[in-house]
Amino acid sequence: MQGINAAGSGCTARTRNSQLRPRAAGIGGGWTGACLALGLALLLATAHARGASAADNEIRIGNTMPYSGPALAYGVIGKTIAAYFNKINVEGGINGRRINFISYDDGYVPQKTLEMTRKLVEEDNVLFMFASLGTATSLAARPYLNVNKIPQLFVASGSSQWDQSRDFPWTMGFQPSYQTEAHIFAQYLLETHTKGKIAILYQDDDFGKDYIKGIKDGLGGKIPVVAEAAYKVTDANVNQQIATLKASGADILLDVTTPKFAVMAIRRVAEIGWRPDHILTSVSDSVSAVMLTAGAQNSEGILSANYFTDEEDTATADEPAHREWAAFMDRYLPQVSRSNGLSVYGYIVAETMVAVLRKCGDDLSRQNIMKQASSLKGLQVPMLTSGITINTSVHDHAPLEQMQMMQFTGGKWQRFGPVRSGIDPGTVSESFKTIFRYGTAKKDLANQLNANTVTVMTGSFGSTYANMGADLASVLDKGAELRVLPVIGRGSVQSVADILLLRGVDAGIIRKDTLAFLERKDFANNVREQLVYVAKLFNEEMHVVAPKSITSLNDLDGKTIAVDLPDGGTFVTSINIFERLGIRPHLLYIEPRLALDMLRRGDIDAIIAVEGKPLQWLSQVNDPNLHLVPVEYDKTLHDEYLPAQLSADDYPNLVNRSAPVNTIAAEALLASYNWQPGSDRHRRLSLLVEALFGDLQALQRPPFHPKWQEVAPLAPIAGWTRFKTAQDWLDRNMPAAQVLGANAQVNDSRPSGTPSDPKLFREFLEWRAARQKHPAARPAP
Repeated sequence: MQGINAAGSGCTARTRNSQLRPRAAGIGGGWTGACLALGLALLLATAHARGASAADNEIRIGNTMPYSGPALAYGVIGKTIAAYFNKINVEGGINGRRINFISYDDGYVPQKTLEMTRKLVEEDNVLFMFASLGTATSLAARPYLNVNKIPQLFVASGSSQWDQSRDFPWTMGFQPSYQTEAHIFAQYLLETHTKGKIAILYQDDDFGKDYIKGIKDGLGGKIPVVAEAAYKVTDANVNQQIATLKASGADILLDVTTPKFAVMAIRRVAEIGWRPDHILTSVSDSVSAVMLTAGAQNSEGILSANYFTDEEDTATADEPAHREWAAFMDRYLPQVSRSNGLSVYGYIVAETMVAVLRKCGDDLSRQNIMKQASSLKGLQVPMLTSGITINTSVHDHAPLEQMQMMQFTGGKWQRFGPVRSGIDPGTVSESFKTIFRYGTAKKDLANQLNANTVTVMTGSFGSTYANMGADLASVLDKGAELRVLPVIGRGSVQSVADILLLRGVDAGIIRKDTLAFLERKDFANNVREQLVYVAKLFNEEMHVVAPKSITSLNDLDGKTIAVDLPDGGTFVTSINIFERLGIRPHLLYIEPRLALDMLRRGDIDAIIAVEGKPLQWLSQVNDPNLHLVPVEYDKTLHDEYLPAQLSADDYPNLVNRSAPVNTIAAEALLASYNWQPGSDRHRRLSLLVEALFGDLQALQRPPFHPKWQEVAPLAPIAGWTRFKTAQDWLDRNMPAAQVLGANAQVNDSRPSGTPSDPKLFREFLEWRAARQKHPAARPAP
C-alpha cells in the first residue's frame, strides 16, 4: 500500500491498528449483532471525535490518488500537492502548524477508494479529505464522509455531482464541471461551426455522460450530434470507435477521454487520415503526457479550453506568479516536467486549500473549515488565467465556472478569444430549457374545460402577480358567463413556458424584458409570433437591499447576490441589467424572504427583488445596517426600463423621507398565446378582454392592489402585437378624440416607454357610462 506523506518523505506503508478492531462473532465468545453494531458506532464516534479539529502542531489532510492503474498519469497531481505542502512547511506552516498530507494509492478503483478513505479517517485521524481524484471513486466515499460530517474538499473531478450542497453539504468540487466545459465548447461551436456535424468519443461512465449532457444542452439541437461511441477503461484501444465516428460523416470530433485514451484517439485519427475539427477535454490537455506523446504533428490544430496558465504560455512567462511557480517546480518537484499541466492543477488546488486554512485562523475545526471553503469570494489564485476568480457560497459548491478556448499550435497551446463563463444564468431555469428546445413546437390542445373558464397564470404566493390574479377573479367572475381561474405560478419565466406549453393556460402576467432576454439569448425562435399582449399592466420596481457599505450597483461586482428562484422574473431582470452595466456578481437562486437572514449574517452581500412596490416582506424590515441601494437610470437601460423611485411612504424603515431612492422599473403585461380567431381558446380569451376593459374602474378602487392604478390599455408595447380582440375593443369603444389624446400622451416628452396616464382611460370610462345612460340624439335623416 503506497502513499505520500508531506510531513515526511517518499512512500510509507500503513496498516490498521489492531487494538481498534472488534473481534468477529464466534471468536473468543464473540459479540452479539447488537453489541457489534454498538461497538462499531462507538469506534467511529471515537475516531470522529479525535479528528474533529486540528492538533496544536499539525493539520492532517487525507487524499486518495491513482498512482497506479489506468489513470496513473493523474498521480502527478498528488505529487505536486505533497510538494507544495512541503514548501508551506519549510516556510513555517499554517499559523504555526505543519501540514501532514497523507495520500494513498487507490488504483482508480471505487471500492479501494472507500477503503482508503475509511483508513485515513479512522486510523490516520485526518481532519478532512482533499483533492481526491476521480468521479466514481469519489462518489464511493461521499456518503461515508457526509454522514460523518467530514469535509470532502475540492474533489479532483469535473462531475456536476460535486455541486449538490443541499444533499451533500460536506462535499465540494474545484475545477469547472464537465457540463460547464461542454457549455463553453457549445458556445464556441455555435459561433464558428453552425453548419457542422458532431461525433463524440466518450468514456462509458459518469465522466463521459456528463460531457454529452453538457454539449447537447449547450447546443440545443442547433448543431446535430450524428454519432456517439463509448469506450471502457479496460479497452485495449479505441480503433473501432474512431472508425465508426469517421463513417458518420461528422466534421467535428468531441474527444471525451482521459490521457491514456486521448493519446490513442489522437494517433488513430491521424493514422486513418480523418481531419475533423478535434476538440479535446481539458482533463487530457497535458502537453507532455498527451499532446507530445501522441505526436506534435498529430496534435497540431486540436482545440480545448482551460482556466490556468502553464510553462508554454509566453504571455505570462515574465509575471511574478509564473516565475514563482517555476522556482517551486525546480526546487520541490524537479522530476516532473514543467510542461505537464497536471502539475499546475495540483499547484493551484493546493494554493486554494492553503488560502482556506489561513482564513480559518486558530479555529481549525471541520465545521469552520467547511464554512471558510464555502465563503470564497473573488479569490485570485496565482497561475489561474487572468480574469478567472474562485467563488463559493453555502448554496454554490462550484468554485470555478470560467474557461478560455485554446489551440495546440507549434508544439504548445495558444489561447484565443474571451474568458467564457460556462454557466449562463438563464440555463439554471427549467423553463428556459423547455422554451429553448421546444419554442417552435405547436401546442397540443387539451380536452375542453368549462366553456367559459379562463385560466390566468400569475406568480408565487404573496407576489404582486398573485395578488393581481386574485383581484381579477374577484371582480370579473360572472358565474356561468365567465369564470377567471388564477393559478399560482413561479413568475415571469415560468409564465412564458406555461403560456406556450401548459395545457389549459389561456393567459399570464409576464415581464416585457423576459421576452427580450429570451430572444437575445436565442432561447426561443419566433416567440413573438406565438405570444400577444392584451394590455400594459403596471411597473415593477427594482429593489436592491444591502448593507450600507454597498452604495451603488458597481459595488456588487464580484459579490454574492440572491436573485430569487430561476423561474421568476427577478433573476432575468438582474442578469439583463448587470450584463448591460458590465457588472459580474455571483448569483444565488433563493427566495428573498429566505435570503434575508443570510444577508443579516453576512453570508450574502445583497438581495434583489423586482416586483411592484410596496413589498410586504420588505416593508417589515427594520434593520439600521441595511438600506435600499440606488439604481441609476443609465442610458444602456433606456430601451427596456423606466425610471422610478422608492419613497418613505413605500418603506418607512429603509428610506429617508427627504431622500427617495432612485431605481428602475420593468413593465409587466398581460399576455397570451396567439390563438387563431375562431378557435375556442380565442373565444375564451376574448371574454376575459371584454370583462377586463369593461370593469377596470372597479379594479382601480380599494381594496384591490394599488398597482391597478397604473394599468394603461392604450400604451403600446414596442415589438409586441396586441391581441386582436383587445385592439378591436379599443378601436370600437374609444372615440377618435380620445385616441388622439392618448397618442399625444404616449409620444410626449417623458422618457421613452412611459405609459399614458391611466386617468385618461378612467375619464373615458366615465364618459362612456354617461353616454349609455343618455344616448345622443340621432341626426335627422
